[in-house]
Amino acid sequence: MAIGSKIETRGHIVGFREEIQAASGKSADDFFTWFDSAADADASFVRGQWDFSLHIAPYIAKYVPQPETKTILEIGYGGGRILAAAARSFRGAVGVDIHDEAARVKGELAARGARNIELFKCDGAKWPCPDASVDAVYTFIVLQHVEKIAIWRSCIEETARVLKPGGVAMLYFGRWAPVSLNRALPLAYWAERFTERFFLPQGYKELKAHVNDTNLLVTLSFARRALREAGFRVLDTAVSRKKVPDGLHQFGSQHGLLVQKI
Repeated sequence: MAIGSKIETRGHIVGFREEIQAASGKSADDFFTWFDSAADADASFVRGQWDFSLHIAPYIAKYVPQPETKTILEIGYGGGRILAAAARSFRGAVGVDIHDEAARVKGELAARGARNIELFKCDGAKWPCPDASVDAVYTFIVLQHVEKIAIWRSCIEETARVLKPGGVAMLYFGRWAPVSLNRALPLAYWAERFTERFFLPQGYKELKAHVNDTNLLVTLSFARRALREAGFRVLDTAVSRKKVPDGLHQFGSQHGLLVQKI
């Protein structure tokens, strides 16, 4: 994953668009690995399959019968590494992102056999997708990069808008993890879950950070409340893993919540 060399001052949207545009002028390996830490483009898509299989699919499976008839949406598709896996598991897959490289990503996905895909450019807060048009939504390693809680809230509202009634969403977001991050320390993880509300009394913390580094931490209690207010019921809680399958026992940087639109 490419991390900017300086603390971001251009603003979230501008910074990401400029960095991604710069990466697009390089090789396929440079571009597609900008979004993760894989060795090359092929490895990036292999890792995307693992992330979908372990971080997304097990949680939503119970709530998406007959997925061959359904559509799933990814918030922040990046280079398409996870969306490619989602497309193989659903009738259709939709991706929204702020960058201008949809044509390149769509071409790469088609070359890899994923042609049932629609990609849309957005401003990070609102999506050009119809109301009640998808059956499931997910996001992974994206919401931790938004710099303002207002954008995070807008993504929650848009998720509620585009989901059909009864649809589900698996949403990951940045967590407070001073000890357990990238380590196999279950006791530390549970201690952090219990105490995060005291260290983040607002329920979140906006951070000054480099492009592609963590910009926003959100507590589980704040997220649950915001999601309920947006019209969801909370079904399950998760935590990301550092790198799957290799780092399956090491805790990652994100909380996850499975929710269903009421």
